[in-house]
Amino acid sequence: MPAEKSSPRTNIPEPAKRLAKSTTAAARHRTKRLKQSPKDSRRTRKHDKSSVATGIVELTADQLRWRCDASIYTFKSTAELEPLMGIVGQHRAIEAIRLGAEISSRGFNIFVMSLLGTGRLTTIQSVLRRVVKSHQAFIDYAYVHNFKYPDMPRLLKFQAGGARAFAKAMEENITVLRRQIPQLFDDPSFRRSRTELIKRFRHQEQALLENFDKELRKKGFTLGQVQAEDGTTSQDVFVLLKDKAVLIDELDELVTQGQMTERRAEERREQYLQYRDELADIARKQMQVGQAFRVSLIEHDRNHAARIVKDVFESEREHFTEAGVQDYLNECEEDLLQNIEIFSPIHAEEGSDTVLSSGMNVSDKLLQYSVNVILDNSETKSPPIIIESYPTYVNLFGTIEKKIDKSGYVKTDFTQIKPGALLRADGGYLIVNASDLLTDASVWQNLKRVLLYGRLEIQSQDSAAVMNTALKPAHIESNVKVIMLGNYETYTALYEVEEDFKKMFKIPAEFDYETDRAEKMLHNYARFIAKICTEEKLPHANPQGVAAIVEWAVAQTEDKNKITINFSEVADLIREAAFFAKQDKKRVLGRSSVEKAVKMRHHRTELQDHKIQNQILQGTVLIDTTGSRVGQINGLTVYSTGLVSFGKPARISVSTSAGTAGIINIERESEFSGNTHTKGVLIISGLLRELFAQRRPLALSATVAFEQNYGGVDGDSASSAEMYAMLSSLSGVAINQSIACTGSINQKGDIQPVGGVNEKIKGFFEICQRRGLTGNQGVVIPRQNVADLMLDEAVIRAVRKGTFHIWPVSRFEEGVEILMGIKAGAMRSDYSYAEGTLFHMVDKRLEELYQVALRWEAH
Repeated sequence: MPAEKSSPRTNIPEPAKRLAKSTTAAARHRTKRLKQSPKDSRRTRKHDKSSVATGIVELTADQLRWRCDASIYTFKSTAELEPLMGIVGQHRAIEAIRLGAEISSRGFNIFVMSLLGTGRLTTIQSVLRRVVKSHQAFIDYAYVHNFKYPDMPRLLKFQAGGARAFAKAMEENITVLRRQIPQLFDDPSFRRSRTELIKRFRHQEQALLENFDKELRKKGFTLGQVQAEDGTTSQDVFVLLKDKAVLIDELDELVTQGQMTERRAEERREQYLQYRDELADIARKQMQVGQAFRVSLIEHDRNHAARIVKDVFESEREHFTEAGVQDYLNECEEDLLQNIEIFSPIHAEEGSDTVLSSGMNVSDKLLQYSVNVILDNSETKSPPIIIESYPTYVNLFGTIEKKIDKSGYVKTDFTQIKPGALLRADGGYLIVNASDLLTDASVWQNLKRVLLYGRLEIQSQDSAAVMNTALKPAHIESNVKVIMLGNYETYTALYEVEEDFKKMFKIPAEFDYETDRAEKMLHNYARFIAKICTEEKLPHANPQGVAAIVEWAVAQTEDKNKITINFSEVADLIREAAFFAKQDKKRVLGRSSVEKAVKMRHHRTELQDHKIQNQILQGTVLIDTTGSRVGQINGLTVYSTGLVSFGKPARISVSTSAGTAGIINIERESEFSGNTHTKGVLIISGLLRELFAQRRPLALSATVAFEQNYGGVDGDSASSAEMYAMLSSLSGVAINQSIACTGSINQKGDIQPVGGVNEKIKGFFEICQRRGLTGNQGVVIPRQNVADLMLDEAVIRAVRKGTFHIWPVSRFEEGVEILMGIKAGAMRSDYSYAEGTLFHMVDKRLEELYQVALRWEAH
């Protein structure tokens, strides 16, 4: 899609201008071979075009390019210079970043707007490092087990370095307890008191059975053991018969043998059932005794171990005085004493997989006393500057990882909580790219919550999908300054769409892509070249080489009084020029190496340029560079492949007739016209009414088209050319096809500046040069664009020889004289024009069309 490329020198705000420039630069060219070229059937009025009208001065060769005077550099090579280490040309952005960095209030995050390569990241880091926060106190964070609410891990805060020390102290404490408490179990006095306790409870259990057995014997019964088929034994009541214990099931046989009457046997069965229930009561009492025994035993062990546990934790209580830590130590000590069995010699011998009475194994229980340090600032000396180049949910906010136990179940715990970049940047700055961050809606929504409420909650992104594994760790008060990198379009979109955006990013920092071409900046360029050459061990540049790089840098801005500060691209040119200097065995980087690098850049990326040029030269794309024609003009467009931009002429034609349709934009009707181009065509309608509709309404139907355009067109820089073609079609005065035209026009006839003027001039010149320069060829450009000219030497030589011409104009009437060789004319008080002028011819033709319309209406 060819872009007419409107000028950056307009009233459009800077961000919008760059957006328009970026949009039009994304043009793509598509061509089709036509079977028949359009023919002009109208009568052509002849006028002398052998020379351009007097009073219009064309540009001289010296006006076509600014040249850097190498004599301002007094060094032999940049090796003598001190390399440029600071940031230049970005004072507004630096002030904004410093302001946002030093205001600690919530919401003063920074959105950096810039083009790529303007040194934004380097600048940001440099400014942040200079921000002094002497009062800054860094905090450590750690998660520990919550003994009251296990699914809600407790957050502990420490002064810098405290978390690591606390984690190490807790690990050492458990190690000490695992060593000392088993030793306690081996202590003679401990074992003696423990044995006495065991004996006492065993005696209680035995006494219950013995007393019960005594009572049974008085009634003719006794206790005994019964063995089941599986080999297990249990207590049961036996009948005593002549001091012999008999099972209750054997009574029937005794009755049969006559050793017991049926009545006596029935009495014994009834008594047995009664004593059997009493035996069950005894078993329950024994169980209660056993439970009391275990409680007493644990209490015994706990009482003896309490002193050891308290002594072990005493130093931590004195050293870590934070309230949250003290509460955790109290809970931890209490839980350790409640689960003192984990330190028993039996469990120590059986290993960490031993199952405790609670059903948990030893290793899992010991894990509850560990400390998960998620932010360690023990070695932090200044606010951290974290650059997150891959801001996914996990990388930015952290996560809670999952693990699979030996049974295949998914589970998690507080030790699986992992921090993200937001936490690592706590107390400092987090730098993220907007285009990367906004690709995931959940990331943006979570970041909004953190910035608006200042609370960071670490959760697994898939926690809802995994049942019975969710934890809810205590939130962290976020203390981080977010710096988001983006372009102007992203900032504008977020500002308009996100109602809270202005609350979250109160500081916009705008990076410029160009600055004034002051002499100080020219010397800074030399020092920047010295920096790149020194750091990368490249051949240093001599004054002529520096001047050539500076001229290229000025050419990138489309304004001879500006110079680019897109130092990334400048560095690339230095590297490429150094490559060719080495290839040519030159010890220093001179002008020839720089020019060769620029030339080879174009050579590598000019395939589409050559294809279109060849289509024009072969006649596939119809462009005339000699002769004259009515209603047809050579407009100038800019194409972009994304790698390089280049200019090419485009045939613009206008056809007029009687009617009331007004001006029909064929590009718009075929949906090939961009908004800006459509606006330019509508402006022509306004100018026509201004000039020719003061005495009567316009009765006109006209069509305007970019011939052989199959990929779309945008921009208003062809509006003046379309106006000339319109006047030619109405007047019958032919337009000189040796001259191409560019320029935007307003409703008052002023010619306005356009963009891409250098590429446009070069594009038309190359076609004329390939076909043979006649001495009559040239281009008409807006006068304001003279300040933008940085043309190639081939064009400059042709202008110097007089074989190619460049005419600057301020009013479209000047262009009429250049393109048609006739005066445009001035409006009289009665809104008419003098005979012999172009406007008189147009006005006369419009009167004819009006009369045709009246007759048609009457008919």
